[in-house]
Amino acid sequence: MRAKIAIIVVAFLIGAYPTQADIVWTSGRHVILDGDNYFEIWMYNDATAAMLGGEVGKLEAFDTTYFNMLDGEMSRLYVHDDSIANIFGGELYTLAATHNSLLYIYAYDVTYDQIGGGYGHGWLEGKYYSDDSTFGFSLLFQDTYSHINIVPEPATLVLISLGGFLLRKKR
Repeated sequence: MRAKIAIIVVAFLIGAYPTQADIVWTSGRHVILDGDNYFEIWMYNDATAAMLGGEVGKLEAFDTTYFNMLDGEMSRLYVHDDSIANIFGGELYTLAATHNSLLYIYAYDVTYDQIGGGYGHGWLEGKYYSDDSTFGFSLLFQDTYSHINIVPEPATLVLISLGGFLLRKKR
């Protein structure tokens, strides 16, 4: 009797909160939307993905993949090899980067604590340009920060460019 009740409860929970486990994308373009729930996503070759909502436990990007995070919730993002990840918004808890990977974070008021975070390898916090929401996440490896590029807001880029142009014109 207990076994039947356990099976019914598990079936109900799976139906109420569906999770797709171990998805592998080796090419093409993919989108993660509100209501999507992935346990793990593995990206290879030249796959491209955009996260516009939903939840992901872990996403690992290998080879020359390209990933954009605009919204949603992700526990861990790992970027390897020559992959590129752009983070415009969303909730991210742990970030890791290795090899020649690049991470672009579109944010301001960013601070970095090199010994903080859940793993002791760094903590990054700031505000996203897209909606002024705050973020904070742990860096998994000590060298992850060397892969991160903080992209300044467009108005700041214009002012810097204009200043450089005016300085050059004075010569």
